Amino acid sequence: MSGGTARVDQLVAGFALGDAISHEALLLRDVLRGLGYASDIVAPRARIAAAATADCVPLESWRPQAPNPVIAHYSTASEITDALLAHRGRKALVYHNVTPAEFFDGYDDRIAAELRRGRAELAKVMRAADAVWADSQYNAAEIQSLCAIPVRVFPLPFAPAVVDVAPDPAVAARFSRSMTNILFVGRMVPNKCVEDLLHAFAWYNRGINPRSRLILVGSNRTAPRYYTMLRMLARDWDLTTVCFEEFASPSGLSAYYSAADLFVSTSRHEGFCLPLVEAMHKQVPVLARATGGMPEALSGAGVLFDEMAPPELAALMQRVLDDAPLRATVLAAQRQRMVQILGRDLREEVGALVRELIT
Repeated sequence: MSGGTARVDQLVAGFALGDAISHEALLLRDVLRGLGYASDIVAPRARIAAAATADCVPLESWRPQAPNPVIAHYSTASEITDALLAHRGRKALVYHNVTPAEFFDGYDDRIAAELRRGRAELAKVMRAADAVWADSQYNAAEIQSLCAIPVRVFPLPFAPAVVDVAPDPAVAARFSRSMTNILFVGRMVPNKCVEDLLHAFAWYNRGINPRSRLILVGSNRTAPRYYTMLRMLARDWDLTTVCFEEFASPSGLSAYYSAADLFVSTSRHEGFCLPLVEAMHKQVPVLARATGGMPEALSGAGVLFDEMAPPELAALMQRVLDDAPLRATVLAAQRQRMVQILGRDLREEVGALVRELIT
C-alpha cells in the first residue's frame, strides 16, 4: 500500500448475481481484500437485486474518504456518475461499453434514455478519471476514438468456480442428450438479437434435425417487452422445443452447459461476452457473430460468422454439430484458448493497476 491508502471501493450502476459486471466486481473485491485493502462494492439501493444485498453496499449510505481511490464500472448513466465525479480521491474508470440506445427504442424508452445519457457523459467522466481501463481492446478503441487519453486493457476476468459446481440434477434430468441441445446464455435484451437465433433454429429444427432443442438461459427483467416478443415469435412459428429458462443458479448454469451440444450467440453488440468463455471452459463448441468484443473473447477459437440468412446459419450449426473433424478442431482450439485465459495472474494484474492508480 502507498500513501496511507487502505481502502479501494468499487462503484457499479447495478448489482445482481449472474451479471457479468457484478461478476467482475466480486472477483476484484476478493483480490483487493487478499492484497490487504478493505474493499466494498457500492450500487444505488434501488438497483441491488434482493438476493445480492449481502455483497453490495447501498450508494446512499456510502461515505468515501480521500485519499482512498475508487474504481467505477461504467456501462450506462446512473447515480454512480455523480458520486465518482464528486469523489476527492483518485479515480479509475473500468469501461464495459455503452450499448447503443437504438436497440432499446420501442422496447424500453427509459433504458434507451439512460444509455444515450451514458454515452453523452462518457467523455466527461473519462477526463475526470486518473486511470481508464477497458475490459477488451474493442472497448479501448472506442474510448480512444472519443478522446486521446491513455487506456489500459484489463480483460474481463473469468472464475471457473462459477460453472464448475455440481449440475442441478433437476435441470440435468430435463435436458438429457436424447435430443440435440443448442444453448444461448445471456440477458434477454434487444442487442443480443435472440430473434435471429430463433429464426435460424426454426430452419434447423424443421429442415435438418427435428429432434433438437433451443435452450435460452437468461434474465427477462431488463426488457420484458422484448422477452414477450421472443415468446410470441416462438409461438407464432410453432417452435415447441424452444425452452425459455430465465435466470439460472450456478448449479443450474452448470447443468445447461453440461447438456449443451452447441453454444450459439447472434448478438450484435458485446463489449466482451463472458458466456463464450464459460462455454469454452465447459467444452461446448461455440458459434458467434463476428462483432464487438466477441472475436477478441474467442481469440482464434470457436467459429465466427458474419451476416448470414437464417437457412445459412442453420446449415453452419449443422456442420459444427455433425462434422466430427471440424468439431474436434474447434474444441482443440477452445482448449488452447482456455489455457491462455486460466493462465492469468489476476492478483498480480490487479495489484499492479491499483499501485499505479495510487501513485
